[in-house]
Amino acid sequence: MLAFAATGGEYVEFAVGTILALIALTVSWVALIWQKRGGTFKRIHYTAYYELLTIQRGDEAIDTLINGPISVNLEPGGERLVMPLVFELRLANTGKAPILQSDFSGPLAIRFGELCNFMGGSMEVNRGTISEFFGENHFELGEGCLRIKPFLMNPGDEVTLSGILNGPVDDDGIEVSGRIAGVETFSRLKPKKDGIRGTATFRSMIFERREEWPPPGRVSAQVFVTQKFLSLDDIAPGAAEGHVTTRLNGSPVRDMHLVAFNLEAHSDASDDPGEGSITFETAGSTFLDCEVELDGEELSVQRARHLITWNGKRVTIRARRIRRGQELIARFIAEGGVEDLTVTRIPSSITDVQIMRMEIVEDPLGRNLLDMQPTFLLFSQRAHRKFHTDMPKLKAITRRSLEIARRALHGE
Repeated sequence: MLAFAATGGEYVEFAVGTILALIALTVSWVALIWQKRGGTFKRIHYTAYYELLTIQRGDEAIDTLINGPISVNLEPGGERLVMPLVFELRLANTGKAPILQSDFSGPLAIRFGELCNFMGGSMEVNRGTISEFFGENHFELGEGCLRIKPFLMNPGDEVTLSGILNGPVDDDGIEVSGRIAGVETFSRLKPKKDGIRGTATFRSMIFERREEWPPPGRVSAQVFVTQKFLSLDDIAPGAAEGHVTTRLNGSPVRDMHLVAFNLEAHSDASDDPGEGSITFETAGSTFLDCEVELDGEELSVQRARHLITWNGKRVTIRARRIRRGQELIARFIAEGGVEDLTVTRIPSSITDVQIMRMEIVEDPLGRNLLDMQPTFLLFSQRAHRKFHTDMPKLKAITRRSLEIARRALHGE
């Protein structure tokens, strides 16, 4: 039988060795945690968001832009964009170490999609100027891709790129990729909220206070106003200065709006001589084009003139000719938001006129971008996460109002 006996000096040596090993393990663990929080790791986070330029969505909206009288054109050549998208992308160094030009093995690639092309936009940096950040000739355009030549990116540096795309973005969304020494992956941060925020105001054009609103007359009347496109100035400052135009039948139209007049008859016309026409007027905006629908059927020009007449500043609807159960919708394309729209003549069959105005808040894309504070750390070897967008959701004032608004504004 073998027996071992340890002396006091051996016990001390074993204890010291154990303590030193534990200290080394603790230091290594703390260093690893510190590194993962950006201590020595180089790390890039990015977030990207895009939306269709037109407020109206769906296949019908795309078909209208391609074949209809309304178009989005790239200037100065007037190239028609088949699927205009607006986007915003923010790239940030969220690590603790600078990323040097020599760390790049090649350009940084921003990929939009195989059938999607970058048409132009603007860039902002949070420190210094663009030339100080990137130098000269820093962009290269490719098929469905925008490449940025190597550049210095210190901790805390942020680059924001916004602009116009043409064509569908890939299912995986806008992606950033490249090989950078010390950067394990590009982590994409999902926006806090998807969709575009909007505000809806609903008021009477006749009465100042809600308690004054009378019961509906024989004919109820509403007006619905919304932007036709997202504001280019909010998305890409300077993009609207001659680079991109919105057109109607080939003629440029700034600040294009959709104005819909909705009249619904609850009973047949009476012999009251006061039951005539209702007239709306505006001084600051211009009515440019009109389509009229009666009970869901689009009317010819001749039939429409039997019910409605209009010019650039005035719309008159013959309310008396709308029979019980019929609903008339007159959709106008207007230059300007008809903020000064007034009712200058109202028949006895209509006791009140309500107007709903839907507007998109300023900076509709920027609000969806995170502050670039890291919410996860190099959690995956994969470079990107799947990115989805939802249809915009506008707060309803009443269910009935929104049902009418959808039919009036979009023909749904």
